[in-house]
Amino acid sequence: MNFPNIEEVATTDVAQISRERTLCEAIDLMYRSEHRQIIVTEKNRFYGLGIYDVLRLSNSHMNKQTPMYEIALTPVPTLQKGKSILEALEYIRQDFEYLVVVDETGALYGIVSQTDILSSIDPDTMMETFRLSSFLQIKKRTRWVDQNMSTEEIFRFMEKHNHDATMIVEAKKPIGIITAKDMLLLLKQHRDLSLPVREYMTTPVITLPVDCTLKEALAFMQDKHFKRIVAVDDEGNLVGSITQKELIAIAYTRWVKMIEAYQSELREINARLEQKSRKYEKFAQTDSLTGLYNRMKFLELFVAEYNVMMHRTNDLSLLLIDIDHFKTVNDRYGHNVGDEVIVKVADILQTSLRSVDIVCRWGGEEFVALLPATTVAEAYETAQKLREKIEKSTFQIDMPLSVSIGLTRIKEGDELRSIIERADKALYMAKDAGRNCVRKYL
Repeated sequence: MNFPNIEEVATTDVAQISRERTLCEAIDLMYRSEHRQIIVTEKNRFYGLGIYDVLRLSNSHMNKQTPMYEIALTPVPTLQKGKSILEALEYIRQDFEYLVVVDETGALYGIVSQTDILSSIDPDTMMETFRLSSFLQIKKRTRWVDQNMSTEEIFRFMEKHNHDATMIVEAKKPIGIITAKDMLLLLKQHRDLSLPVREYMTTPVITLPVDCTLKEALAFMQDKHFKRIVAVDDEGNLVGSITQKELIAIAYTRWVKMIEAYQSELREINARLEQKSRKYEKFAQTDSLTGLYNRMKFLELFVAEYNVMMHRTNDLSLLLIDIDHFKTVNDRYGHNVGDEVIVKVADILQTSLRSVDIVCRWGGEEFVALLPATTVAEAYETAQKLREKIEKSTFQIDMPLSVSIGLTRIKEGDELRSIIERADKALYMAKDAGRNCVRKYL
């Protein structure tokens, strides 16, 4: 089995959209195509837009009509579809989850993931990829001698060091070879070993270029019925020799090590993906500014607490909290200071409430707190304590800061929409009463 071309493993079912289009259109495409990731195109450049990017942009309250070219997107590397998947290996060590595959014109053809790349590695490809030069640096068992050296001296050396062949070299070029098999035949025939080795060497020497592939080398040995290869450089100078057995053993050792390396790399990638998954899961559940739960997660937790309330007949109360005169804070001190105020209020809410209470940033300067197993009277007392604590806190502004709080009780058959409407009415009552107070609407 060989490494396939990129196009053979690429996924061609890709949702794509021009960068001239709006964020709203991109989100719509993502929903319609049921893809968690779409490709944003701009001439021959490509960018990734994923579901978590959409969540991040939504949390930042970006206008959905914003053109995609105004949004910072992550570029995705490209590879031509006719290339071997081996050429994609360099990207595995980088933080890319997938690559864009393009056709001859540079147009989008598909995408290929790191898993697609890793799963395509096999021994046959190793044979086609590695070259003799890599192995000759590892294994060099052949002695190089002058043609006038006595055959007996060479025989003793080969016997002592267990060498299976000796190269006869002149001006760096191989002119002959004598093997252990040749020596055995000379001994059997009782030939005179005191004679120079030139009398018995095999000549000429059939060689291979040192940059030929392992697959070519093995095919050559099979065709010639050779047990070893003699490799030369471009000038015909001897580089080294290696036996078929050594070549295959080293090749497969290299392959095993390569597979182990890729498996380790894959484990690292999986660990990184799991870490990212946890990170994105948290990101998808929380408000990016305050770290509180967002509306989506709050809805999920509300359903769970509502079911507990119904099962155990517990009380369940909800507070809607709004920072008073927040527009004035932004207008007078700027949005950065406004963000700092929101973050500090969120921190007060989170640290002041119980661990079982659920706090959410509802939007802008509004927060929602769900209080399980809490009566209206208890919720009212909690709300007053929150209001007083915020009023007494110090902020980086020279104007008093307070909150207004609307309180409601959750009843059987309630939907979150109607609950929020009641809490909102209570909040407006608090605003009409002069702000910095708590009001109920049950």
